[in-house]
Amino acid sequence: MMDTGPHLRLRALAGLPGMTPAALFPAAACALLPAAGLMVLWVSAALAAGEWRSYSVLAANHLLTLGWGTLVAMGALHQMLPAVLGVSSKPGAAAVVQFGLTAAGVLAVVLGLLAGRPGWAAAGGLVVLLSVIVFLAALLRLVPRRRRWPPPATGVLLSLGFLFFTVLWGGLMALNWNLRFWPALYTYLGLGVHAAAGLVGWFVQLVVAVSYYLLPRFTGVRTLPEKRVVPLLGLVNASVGSFVLAAVRGDPALARLATLFLSAAALAYAGDLYRFLRGARQTSPDLTNWHWWAIAAQTVLAGASGLLWAAGLLPVEGRRLAAAAAVLVLCGWVTLAIMGQLYKVTPFLMWYYRYAQGLSAYDVPRLAAPYFPRWGVTAFALTASGGSLLPAAVLAGGAAPARVAAVLFAVGCAVYAAGIAFSWIVAVLVRTPQPSPSPSVVDPKT
Repeated sequence: MMDTGPHLRLRALAGLPGMTPAALFPAAACALLPAAGLMVLWVSAALAAGEWRSYSVLAANHLLTLGWGTLVAMGALHQMLPAVLGVSSKPGAAAVVQFGLTAAGVLAVVLGLLAGRPGWAAAGGLVVLLSVIVFLAALLRLVPRRRRWPPPATGVLLSLGFLFFTVLWGGLMALNWNLRFWPALYTYLGLGVHAAAGLVGWFVQLVVAVSYYLLPRFTGVRTLPEKRVVPLLGLVNASVGSFVLAAVRGDPALARLATLFLSAAALAYAGDLYRFLRGARQTSPDLTNWHWWAIAAQTVLAGASGLLWAAGLLPVEGRRLAAAAAVLVLCGWVTLAIMGQLYKVTPFLMWYYRYAQGLSAYDVPRLAAPYFPRWGVTAFALTASGGSLLPAAVLAGGAAPARVAAVLFAVGCAVYAAGIAFSWIVAVLVRTPQPSPSPSVVDPKT
């Protein structure tokens, strides 16, 4: 008797192009996204009031940084870095182990902070550190086998170094809460170093580096060479070093210098984004490009504000500007980049079209407009507006505008997660994919 029903669908799911253990990371991150949006809403007034070191704000921060941004980045790099280096490699059992460690560590950190239990947070931080070590070991073993080394790979490698340092420093801070062996870590020394390495060294550098690899392939614009990323990486790393020195020495002049470096990088990067997007060859609307246009606009505003503050023309306390910038990076930049790119990368594009639409793998790359769901437009409008207005409200210290912006952001996160769940998960249970006449034409790098 022919095997049909759930068993056939499960076997088809296992054989889906690109369906590796790396898919666990973005799938879990999308499941956590609505909770992250609600936590941002919960702490929005506290952010505007300057209560940036409260347990609730720290919990929301780590759910966004670890449970959303870092989880997705790990899953993407497991699949993308081999393609960048020209290495044939798929994540195996080590990725499953790493996912389990990461998920357990993130939950322990967030729940420990919510409960006001530094011991839980410290234990979770050490588990996350172990997961990062496993992650780096899996990726760094590819380097000796590389067949090429494009300039964006340097940015990815540097960002991975900052990921390790950020988690190591965070674990040290959490242990210090319990053992009290380094009093200076209770000051902005600890938080300043942690934030500079994590937000700028890890997230900003990774997004910038990866975009110079992906955007030429998705927009069709090849006139901007990948080596243009090199001076930007220099400015980004100079800013991180200056921010760390400013935190160690308590020197406001170094903080302004670091902001100057980062703002210069931001404006130069926004110019390249404009050139990529203006020259895009798509004849139909592309939802991913909408996200990048929003990122470009946020980058211009952030770069201009940073330049004004560095020149002493923006009368805002440095710590408030830093808090607003952190909100912009997490709720704006990183969130928009992730949402936009998940429409493009394997296995998600393949998963949606083969299961929800019933198309064959042969037909997917021939589509005129890749993935433009109506709910995606709604999610984009809500998250882009909320993620842009919330840092402005934090900068101005307005609790009411912060709550309104956070509502927009939280609803946008919920719409996005619901759409992803319906398109990529529920559809698997109700549709069986058509057989592919020529699956070899699908490029796993896309």
